[in-house]
Amino acid sequence: MVGSLEQTDEQIERLKKNIPAYAELLDFYGKIMGELRIAKPKIDTVPIHPSQEVRTIQTKEGFPLLNKSDFILDIPASIKIFESVVDIAKKATSKMEINVQKIENAIKDGTLHREKLLENHFNPAYLDEVTTLLNLDRPILYFLIHTSIRPSIHANVEKLRDQIDLKNWQRGYCPICGSLPQMCELKGEGQRVFQCSFCDFQWASERLKCPFCENRDHEKLHYFYAEGQESHRVDLCDTCKQYIKTVDSRKIGYEPDLNLEDIITIHLDILASEKGFKRPVPNIWGT
Repeated sequence: MVGSLEQTDEQIERLKKNIPAYAELLDFYGKIMGELRIAKPKIDTVPIHPSQEVRTIQTKEGFPLLNKSDFILDIPASIKIFESVVDIAKKATSKMEINVQKIENAIKDGTLHREKLLENHFNPAYLDEVTTLLNLDRPILYFLIHTSIRPSIHANVEKLRDQIDLKNWQRGYCPICGSLPQMCELKGEGQRVFQCSFCDFQWASERLKCPFCENRDHEKLHYFYAEGQESHRVDLCDTCKQYIKTVDSRKIGYEPDLNLEDIITIHLDILASEKGFKRPVPNIWGT
């Protein structure tokens, strides 16, 4: 999983200095992380204990330990985080402000209930209903919800990480929740490590394989990077026309926070989209 919340501040300041074009987004992310840092020690979740039989089947058959609906959430704590995140978001951009205002108005008039919204984080039909009813930007709604429950998600993962046999897990989806990867890192002697787009868990996988369609044809797997930025690239698959961004940590001289690396490589998302490739996981930045 990603490093502790306490480790983000120094990286944010360094990245702001080195890549000033992303300073505003990094400041926004830093404020969000500050709220999560405050909330983290107060999260109270019930331990999850999958049976040995479930864990054995999970490894053998390729099933994740949990569905998203199985995560135990600290709803009172998540509501407090939601309130703080909403307050930060509405001061970030005009687009955020418009969407947050609609959400706050719906909560005030009883059209929307925060507890129900957070409890249905895994329910796309419900989120579609809310998005349509309030005329919201779906990625922004997802961001507000997911950020609010993130400390609870991390608490669940911490209690499960030692129950997974990663030696035999070479799949392109998360062994804990089954979600697709958000980012990829190359490290050590070229080991490929994915980070989950939902729970932030990290796992190693095959280097020459598309995580989304399992294509192994090297002639249909390629990558590109921006000129002078060989440490950050986009891995493309011609079979499914999807992509994932990759950070080669051997070339950057520091241990990356992949969430931050995602932010400072938005230009690569734009370039990949212009080439006709899609990113299959949620992206708050709208690229």
